[in-house]
Amino acid sequence: MQPHFVLQGLWHPARADSVPAQYQRWLLEAGSLTALLRKHCQHFSLQLVSERSTSLPHEWQQHWQQEAALCREVILLCDGTPVVYAQSWLPLATLHELQYLAQLGDQPLGDVIFQHPSLQRGPIEVAFWPELALPQLGVQQQLWGRRSVFSLLQQPLLVQEVFLPGVRDL
Repeated sequence: MQPHFVLQGLWHPARADSVPAQYQRWLLEAGSLTALLRKHCQHFSLQLVSERSTSLPHEWQQHWQQEAALCREVILLCDGTPVVYAQSWLPLATLHELQYLAQLGDQPLGDVIFQHPSLQRGPIEVAFWPELALPQLGVQQQLWGRRSVFSLLQQPLLVQEVFLPGVRDL
């Protein structure tokens, strides 16, 4: 299995003094990003870009001692404007325990995991890209993103989110 687009960056711990003020509410939010976005727009929607089994990025293969995962890529839209590109990595062992996560379709992952009583979120890390080519969105400039490892029933999953230029208007 060959991985498709892997979101890579120079990740570092998220701190208010390390990110621009205009992005702090997005990058530092410990709760559901989906819920936060819904508060800032009339119509929230999700576009499923890709969902397929593939190889975990090398860093996570070593960390989780697993090779394969389901990679889910989505674009979150507020009032029709793309505001977030998100990439979720669900190791196959996680999917074995939490099979419903492989059947989300156009339902946001955040709507499901933030309802789970066993949810734990690891530290938020952030990254900045002067330029980044994203699936279905093309080359974007001056982007901030964040990532966290979540645990449900002690099963890990990685969520990475890139904030698109449209988020600045919310």
